[in-house]
Amino acid sequence: MEQTPPEFVYRDWCIHDPVSWPSSRLRKLGLDPADDPELYYWNGWLWVREYPSGVFRALTPVDESELDKDVQKRLQRWREYGMLPLDENDPEQVERAKAEWRKRVWAAPNPW
Repeated sequence: MEQTPPEFVYRDWCIHDPVSWPSSRLRKLGLDPADDPELYYWNGWLWVREYPSGVFRALTPVDESELDKDVQKRLQRWREYGMLPLDENDPEQVERAKAEWRKRVWAAPNPW
């Protein structure tokens, strides 16, 4: 059974450039590695941002174990700090995660 991707919603916890896959794997997804596709991970899916429209298109569901190790660690830390909802469809969890981002990231003093 083919999975249907969720409607994309850009959140603070969307991860840009989450994988270091070989060119052959990107080609299987219909991407040309020479175009340097802008990839994102969100809500269990790998997305590509298309230009010039800026629209995000779902490529494939991705297990977190397929992501780069540093990305896996980042997701784990964000869960521990409450900065990543366990269920994107639960508005209460999403709002709590947004509040944590505001508190921990956006309200932090600028070090420069």
